[in-house]
Amino acid sequence: MHFLDDEGGQYGGDVWPSELAAENLAPELDLKTRESCQMRRLLSRMEQYDRTTWLMQFESFLQRALCVVRSDRTARRFGVLHADMQGFQVLNRIYGERAGNSMLRAFAAFLRRREEYVCGSRIFADQFVILFTIPNGYSLQAITDKLVAEGEQFLAEKRRLHPRSHLAFVGGVCPVEGRPESLHALVSRADQARRSLKPTLRSRGGVFTEAMEICRLQRQSLYEDVTKALEHGGVFFLLQPQVDIATGAVVGAEALARMRTPDGKLIMPGNFVPLLEESGDITGLDFNIYGQVCLYQQARQRAGKTLLPISVNISREHFRNPAFVDDLHALVQSYGLEPRWLGLEITESVFVKNLEEISESVRQLKQYGYSIWLDDFGAGYSSLNVLKDVPFDVIKIDRGLLGSGAIAPTNKSIINSVVRLAEDLNMGVLCEGVENASQREFLSRLGNLQAQGFLYARPMSPEDFTALLEGD
Repeated sequence: MHFLDDEGGQYGGDVWPSELAAENLAPELDLKTRESCQMRRLLSRMEQYDRTTWLMQFESFLQRALCVVRSDRTARRFGVLHADMQGFQVLNRIYGERAGNSMLRAFAAFLRRREEYVCGSRIFADQFVILFTIPNGYSLQAITDKLVAEGEQFLAEKRRLHPRSHLAFVGGVCPVEGRPESLHALVSRADQARRSLKPTLRSRGGVFTEAMEICRLQRQSLYEDVTKALEHGGVFFLLQPQVDIATGAVVGAEALARMRTPDGKLIMPGNFVPLLEESGDITGLDFNIYGQVCLYQQARQRAGKTLLPISVNISREHFRNPAFVDDLHALVQSYGLEPRWLGLEITESVFVKNLEEISESVRQLKQYGYSIWLDDFGAGYSSLNVLKDVPFDVIKIDRGLLGSGAIAPTNKSIINSVVRLAEDLNMGVLCEGVENASQREFLSRLGNLQAQGFLYARPMSPEDFTALLEGD
């Protein structure tokens, strides 16, 4: 195994640090002492490598790569590549973990064989990072194109062994300039270049640019604003009425999360939701909104006012927590509310993975008495298996099927089919994004539907919603 090489030995470009080499122990040491020392060194060396690919662990890679860059006296140019195999998870699922590990080892060996390779690491799963040299006469883009072309050729050969998978080489590259104090930032920039490439079934490569750096700084600034809003009570909700199309009566509302920083800056969901999903803080935001909505409903209940159901969004991250269902129910009960006054909206994309496990959580929520809504139906991923396996109460047709003007004939047919299907399954239907009278007229002919959109009302404060209900 390559981690046993002597000092100065190489394995596909990895040059072992001198402190890992076997020492010439003093002759007076007995054999037992020598064997013990060698074993400790062997175990220490093994800990620095990934057991699947025998590439360096990430921290060891960072140290080794930085040492190479800072000690270089040959004026070589270096770059960092952050690469992955698009479609690897499908291969692993179809062909099994053994085949997946074999592919990871083969991919690691492919990277080592590159003439530009210096050292590398498997960060996790199918995510790899390497330090490479940029040959004379090559631009950064040119060497990126070369690496991607070689990666595609390698995967094309492997596809014959795994014909049901669709693998692609996707990588981002960042140059190493000067004598950096750390390579952490450069690896992140290479990763940012990789992430800038939309998911694809063909191999692609991207080079980190100043525009990406500006975007990163803007994103970092936005995240700081979001964090401040979370920490200083800047989270609040608006209510958008939901109406019965036939009568025009308000029958409920959706709670929409908003954020305001301490200095008064308003942050819209399209900006803060992706950040919080990425950081995992979205569950905290959700429970903050759940508590505020429950407090609003409790105040109306104590005042003897008529309650209408208010729906809230359930993020996919909640279903990673086995205690989520009981935590949510305990919160609602603490406000003395019946579950029927809180509708739970779940986007259909949540069910793409772990349908069976999520369905079980939904059934538990139904048993407690909550109304379950399938949100954004028709927005992208759609499967009749979801409707077959999950006991929804309401299907929310995505605004994209209505459009901004007259509804397209094809979309009319789709909406009509969804309504008929919902009727057969004993589910209600609500159409989002109703903006004009022609859309309302078409929907009114389909049956007993509900609607939500600017034609009826824009999102409003809880106080304005109360005034709307009471006719003030």
